[in-house]
Amino acid sequence: MRSLLVALLLVPTVAHAADTWTDPYPGVRRLERVTATQQIHVLKIDLCAPGVSVRATATGERQQTVGGFGAAVGAQAAINGDFFNYDTYSTSGPAMSKGAKWGGTDDSFNAPVQFGPNQVLLRAGGSTAGVEDWAREVVSGHPSIVVAGEARDAPTYPVCTSPEPRTALGLSEDKQTLYLAVVDGRATGRAGMTCLQLGNLLKGLGAHDAVNLDGGGSSTMWLKSTGVVNSPSDGAQRVVANHLAIKATGQGPAAHCPAKPNATFAAVESPPELVAGEESVVWLEMTNDGTTTWDTELTRVGTQDAENRDSVFFKDGNWISASRPTAVDETTAPGAIGRFSWAMVAPEVTESTLFDETFQLVQDGAWFGPKQTMSILVHPVTGPTDPVGGGGGGCAAGFGALGILAALRRRRT
Repeated sequence: MRSLLVALLLVPTVAHAADTWTDPYPGVRRLERVTATQQIHVLKIDLCAPGVSVRATATGERQQTVGGFGAAVGAQAAINGDFFNYDTYSTSGPAMSKGAKWGGTDDSFNAPVQFGPNQVLLRAGGSTAGVEDWAREVVSGHPSIVVAGEARDAPTYPVCTSPEPRTALGLSEDKQTLYLAVVDGRATGRAGMTCLQLGNLLKGLGAHDAVNLDGGGSSTMWLKSTGVVNSPSDGAQRVVANHLAIKATGQGPAAHCPAKPNATFAAVESPPELVAGEESVVWLEMTNDGTTTWDTELTRVGTQDAENRDSVFFKDGNWISASRPTAVDETTAPGAIGRFSWAMVAPEVTESTLFDETFQLVQDGAWFGPKQTMSILVHPVTGPTDPVGGGGGGCAAGFGALGILAALRRRRT
């Protein structure tokens, strides 16, 4: 027993975080996490809550403290933004306010966070796609610290390798939650973090993607009701080039809540029967009932029941993949009907088999609109036999080919 007690006393104690959650404004949750070595401040913002919007710095508003900017634009919260040049107060990456762009360029080093009407975008660093036409408020940073749900190390970035005061921004996978984090450093009980540690912090809170913003003495979080809530390492707020402010009034539209796509069935064309190896072009028409335009790259047809299954009608070279037949044929605005057309090749069968092929629209990993089933009776090359239930379910054996074809025609009328 004595030896066990001695062993337990020799085990290093683990500092458990003391988390305090509060709700200072509608749609805004605040986390204060204090350990023996860290002081962490996080805002978790519901971008779909009434009255929530973001406001970035305009070119004529640069060179202010975080609190000064937040108060000037009537915000409820604010943090510092991008790395910047002290001589010109120009930012490393793109900056934008109310659609007016200034600052640096989107090179392989920078990652602009873009906010627009019902849209938010954060690409991983390395992209040079630039700022989208729909963007209205932009703040950049580097490097990316969470990409597709995984924390990313950046050992070759000098700003990342040592524990420092940090500021970061993250988004949930559905882009409905914005995370703003400030970690204090350069003082006893305030150790700071590396970029990898910061990425793991944001990932643990729910961020699917995140980027490191300017840190060190620039790291500041301000709340209208409290003032500066962290301990800036300079001892006071630093004047910085740009900022990101949060307005959370509880009333009015949620300016950047991602629009959810929606669709209703319009029409379908598929053959009632095929011979094994035979090819046929099919199409599905849906009405765009959402608020965003369907994109010829992103808005696709996917297999369902089971979700993302490999289809037996897959045609190599025509389909995007075995579970994604096609994208919409043409860009389709809200209210218009979009057509999705692709080729299907009947699978090899030894007896007539009924296949129920079920599809649904999918965009950015989100399924929407009604499922649509194409029922196709496939015969062997030697000719029809008594049909059997096939790959997608369907009818039992013994009904006869003519009876099943009649049922299929009734189903389509």
